[in-house]
Amino acid sequence: MARTPKFDWERIRAEYEAGASQSELSRRYGVSRKALQNHIAAEGWTQDVEPAIHRKVAEKVAGIVAGSDPQKKAEAIDAEAERRAAKVHQHQEEWEANKAVSDEAILKRDFELAKLAKITAETIKIRQDGERKAFGLDPKEAPPPVAPGDELRKLTDEELDASIARSQARIAQAAAELSAARRGEETPGGEG
Repeated sequence: MARTPKFDWERIRAEYEAGASQSELSRRYGVSRKALQNHIAAEGWTQDVEPAIHRKVAEKVAGIVAGSDPQKKAEAIDAEAERRAAKVHQHQEEWEANKAVSDEAILKRDFELAKLAKITAETIKIRQDGERKAFGLDPKEAPPPVAPGDELRKLTDEELDASIARSQARIAQAAAELSAARRGEETPGGEG
């Protein structure tokens, strides 16, 4: 006869990784601190939620749901690959257009056109670097691989969604502060 687990270790782990203390979990679930510490050590529990958030974001961006059927997963992966390939093609076209302006400036010995080509190239590079990061086009910048069923970083959807929402709010605030700083304005909640 199979033994029924006495404790909901997945839920305990999710709460621990979301920041609950060992003492708090021990009281809430009636599990001994020693058993809790054994699970933490054996399964590599951590209170750093960033890897779990990155995994969850990658799944949502690619349209992959853990446990989804293989056909839907393959379609989602193919669609994401197409989206990224289109972005790479767009980048190539932008550089070709910039090269044409640069070549024309050299041919005509037009200093103003050469300055325009240089400024445009710098702008393209800055924007494309950001897009490459956002689209995960560079391996060093790519989100961690999606591994449905990765039990080492498992959090509940609600906990991950809440953490993602907090991160998005921080990013929006930072973007607003940067934009205001560029305009020389004072930012709400920040210094101008």
